[in-house]
Amino acid sequence: MTTIYIDESGYTGGDLYNPDQPYFTIASSLIGDDEAAEILRRCFPRYQGAEFKFGNIWKRDTHRNGLRTLAGEIPALADRLFLYVIDKRFSLIVKMFEYLVEPSFTARGYDYYGNGYARRYMNTIHRDLLRFGSEALYDETAKQWDAFARMPSRATMDALHEHLGKTANSSKHPISTIFAMLAEGTRRFERDNPDLEAFTDSSEIQLTAVLASVVHWRQRRSEDFDVVHDESSNFLRQRDVWDTILRDDCEPAAVEMGDGTTVEFPLRVRSTTAVRSHESAAVQLCDVIAGFGAKASLSFDGRDKDTFMVELIALGAGELTFNGVKPHEEYADEPMPKKAGPDMLDHMVGLLEPHFNRRPK
Repeated sequence: MTTIYIDESGYTGGDLYNPDQPYFTIASSLIGDDEAAEILRRCFPRYQGAEFKFGNIWKRDTHRNGLRTLAGEIPALADRLFLYVIDKRFSLIVKMFEYLVEPSFTARGYDYYGNGYARRYMNTIHRDLLRFGSEALYDETAKQWDAFARMPSRATMDALHEHLGKTANSSKHPISTIFAMLAEGTRRFERDNPDLEAFTDSSEIQLTAVLASVVHWRQRRSEDFDVVHDESSNFLRQRDVWDTILRDDCEPAAVEMGDGTTVEFPLRVRSTTAVRSHESAAVQLCDVIAGFGAKASLSFDGRDKDTFMVELIALGAGELTFNGVKPHEEYADEPMPKKAGPDMLDHMVGLLEPHFNRRPK
């Protein structure tokens, strides 16, 4: 049995359009409490707080110097650490395409998620929105979808449709093509979802990120898992969804994930336990790694690079294994694959069927 410790940084609930905290990060670790305590004391010997928190470390130069020591130790720890990073604004664009465009691809016999195609496709959309559109257009589009997702109604849907339609009609290809496709998708979405106000939880990222972290470790380890997380995290407000995904009586299968890799279900997580972070050095280490990940992402997303972050990366922090929902320079240069059986979405819907059956009609 192996314990996966988890903590997070940058969670703002359903508010994904948040310029003050544009990244959400989940750090997971296989390093236990005793070893984590030794690492933290060694790296931050002058720290006086009740528990190690990245926010406190970042504020003081004496503690920030300890990040240099920690960065130098990361290469030796890298196979037991994992960082999952979500660019919240990009995730809004991704979710908009999943709800407005993916259904039309599926209806025409394509496998949007096959072989990681969706990820490359969204990288291409991100590139084209900024190259042929503008930062302002990208930002406004994310903002419009966020407004609808947070408060679904006829008014917010109409505002979204107007923005998409006007952009399509006033732009050249490829922007006109992209936005015409999205505008058409809003009308299809309305036909399929007449009760717009029932469209809830579409901005969920927390449980998704924790699940992705467990998947990462399952792909690399064969033993059963226990999961331990900070009790202040509210990802288990969807406890029934979590338990349904982790149930042992699901049909064993190799399920393809969004990045094109596969993982064996069931995931064999035997317990999920919330602890007080001040009682777990392992969780505190995850807090530090998650906070570092959020700061590093902010520094390397096109803004001016923080020289201190560049130094930490060079010292060894760059060896940290990471994945997530953020744009990459891997594009969809090939045709979308045809569907030849159940896709990732089909597998996940089947996995969650008991949960859907328990929901009020």
